[in-house]
Amino acid sequence: MLELKHIVKRYDYMKVLDDISMVLPEVGMIGIVGPSGCGKSTLLNIIGGIDKQFSGELLYNHKSVKKSLSKYRQQHVSFIFQHLHLIMWLSIKENMKLSLFFHKQSVLDQTMDLSEYHHQKISTLSFGQRQRIAYIRAFYQYKDIILCDEPTGSLDPHHALEIMKLLKKESQEKLVIIVSHDLELIQSFCDEIYSMKDGHIVEHTTLHQPITSFPYPKHSKRMLFPSLRLSWKSLMSNKKRTFQMIFGFSLSLICILLTLTMSQNLEYQINQYISSLIPPSSISLKSQNVSFDLDMIKELRKHQVNRIQLFLDDYECLGIGFVEKQYQQSQTLFIADDSSPYSHLLLKYGTFPQEDHDIIVSLSTASHLCGNQDIQKLLGKKIYAWYKHEHRVISIEYDVVGITSQKTTVDTLYQKENAYIRLLKEKEEFSLQSHLGILYVDQDASMEKMIQNYKHDFPQFQFIETGASTRKQVHSVMSQIKMILYIFSTLAILSSLFLIGEVMFFNTLQKKKDYAIMTCFGARLKDFVKLIFFESIEIVIFSLGVVFVFYIQIVYGLNIIVKELLFNQTIVFSIDFMLMGQVAVFSIVIVLLCQIIPMITILKMNTIEALKG
Repeated sequence: MLELKHIVKRYDYMKVLDDISMVLPEVGMIGIVGPSGCGKSTLLNIIGGIDKQFSGELLYNHKSVKKSLSKYRQQHVSFIFQHLHLIMWLSIKENMKLSLFFHKQSVLDQTMDLSEYHHQKISTLSFGQRQRIAYIRAFYQYKDIILCDEPTGSLDPHHALEIMKLLKKESQEKLVIIVSHDLELIQSFCDEIYSMKDGHIVEHTTLHQPITSFPYPKHSKRMLFPSLRLSWKSLMSNKKRTFQMIFGFSLSLICILLTLTMSQNLEYQINQYISSLIPPSSISLKSQNVSFDLDMIKELRKHQVNRIQLFLDDYECLGIGFVEKQYQQSQTLFIADDSSPYSHLLLKYGTFPQEDHDIIVSLSTASHLCGNQDIQKLLGKKIYAWYKHEHRVISIEYDVVGITSQKTTVDTLYQKENAYIRLLKEKEEFSLQSHLGILYVDQDASMEKMIQNYKHDFPQFQFIETGASTRKQVHSVMSQIKMILYIFSTLAILSSLFLIGEVMFFNTLQKKKDYAIMTCFGARLKDFVKLIFFESIEIVIFSLGVVFVFYIQIVYGLNIIVKELLFNQTIVFSIDFMLMGQVAVFSIVIVLLCQIIPMITILKMNTIEALKG
């Protein structure tokens, strides 16, 4: 049973409804008549729970529902509007099942045959066909109260009579309330009639007792993934606008991805190049007066020191080649590094050095030595390293015993610790002098602490972290470059925010009436939150799909340009999957932020005003 107690409704300072009290039965057809502007539709909106701004009490089964109008409307009320209010971007089936998008419910078994235009769009239907869709939508789910605002106002007498007969049949098991100007039609079908004038009920007439019947066959039904389906339909309602938004957002993300990828890869390449010239995790050792001796290494060796490499004064490695008799620059491969440690390297072929005459070379160095031949043929070959001292050039014989898996920026050979010094000692008649060395330490060692300990134990020597100042300068320059790139990325982000926010805002304004219709058929705040959330996720998924496809292709193209056009084999741009994941999370946050204004617009939406729009 539905009851209204002392309902008062004001628009500004004017009373539209003044002290309305009604007790309505559980079943039957109730008619509300009166001249235009007397408050009939306003009263119907209050009964339907879509007008919340009123004073008085609205009771259902003797319980006030004023504080839970959304729940009351969702569970008990359905509507048939004079202007039908179908959602044009939904299909016929989806319009009929609109309430199923928002909650599981009991569904009536329908008898109307719609197969003749089941696959047509709403826009192609005649008014009579749309009327049938609106009727089925109101009765598709089982509700206790059906509210009809001028359901026959736009129909000819024949179709109006048909609708009234159908409503009369429905009133046998539920409450049907009709607002109409057609007094004759109301008197012919309604069980009770309320006459209104100037916001008051001036007359209440009971014509006869309602006829009741057993409930129609019904079954419980739930729609699969309703919010996801509805959000997809919403996005596809304006494909051009959606694709423009996805394209603009994707372009911004690609710019951001490429900016970060190029800056990070370039910094990595620069650091790699510096590491090839200046060994990482190492401490330079220098003496002004005392010449280092191989025996002195035992005193310098401390915990977490892997290798101590000394460098001879006035000796320069010119390179390696296969010709022993005489140094020929054209047949010698210049070696930029002949003293780095190799314990951390992976071998592709061969073994690690066991003797002083054993060496291994990097994969790129092996390729340079062999040319088009198989690099494995290099294993076991005799090769000669040439060292220059003053005006003399001296050769040392080596055996190539291994090839590493790593490619190096510069051509590199690896040998046992200080092997070339011992080998040169065998050839040189005079003593070798060394005032410079490098201590290679564990990567997890505290460089600052180790340097302090060495300075304390050997105050006569200088200990400095190798390449620290160079790396610091490079990092400072790259940070400045990154800052500039981040500024441009921020501009791209702001343009994306503006684009997506503007599109979603206009989309919300365009669909404001549709959201109001959804509200009438059970949509609550959480349903609109889900709708907007899934729209955001779908935008992000499509944008990221476009971004990642183009990103991979652009990175691949950049590598081709660098290698083939710029003839640079060392700079390689790699795809950063972690960065891609971070951009994906960032995209979701950006799109959700853009939905704040549309969400506020929906929250502030006046359902009644939106239905009039």
